[in-house]
Amino acid sequence: MSRFSMMARVDVPHEVADAETWIARYRESLTSIAETGCGCCVRAWQMEGPRELVDTIPLVLSASSEWDRD
Repeated sequence: MSRFSMMARVDVPHEVADAETWIARYRESLTSIAETGCGCCVRAWQMEGPRELVDTIPLVLSASSEWDRD
């Protein structure tokens, strides 16, 4: 399993919607998901799941953090 992150800027409405759509689509394949970020300007997620899911995250939502690992 890989660990990876995703981030959406709240002031760019489609980013949050796109992130929530991605999460809903792949939720069954994720072994863990935790939402981080303040929520007022940034929403972020730390997830664990199959490595191939990383390639499906929209580029604008991809992020990296200390959480990530292959």
